[in-house]
Amino acid sequence: MTAAPTPESWDIPVSEARERLAEVIAAAEAGTVVHLTRHGRRVAAVVPEPMAETADSQVRALSKGFADKHRSLLDRLAE
Repeated sequence: MTAAPTPESWDIPVSEARERLAEVIAAAEAGTVVHLTRHGRRVAAVVPEPMAETADSQVRALSKGFADKHRSLLDRLAE
């Protein structure tokens, strides 16, 4: 394991995460963000469900705001 788990965050190589999937999921369920790394670089994260829901909601709101603000341009591009 690259870094020791903490209550907030944990880095683990993808190859190791495959072998320890149950532990990775349990950590996320307990509120820990588990960052998956490849060659020492973070490439993905397993996050607690409430955090994922919040992120989804924020992305939808930002997308709607952008679309509303730029509706005429988006309509012209769609033609």
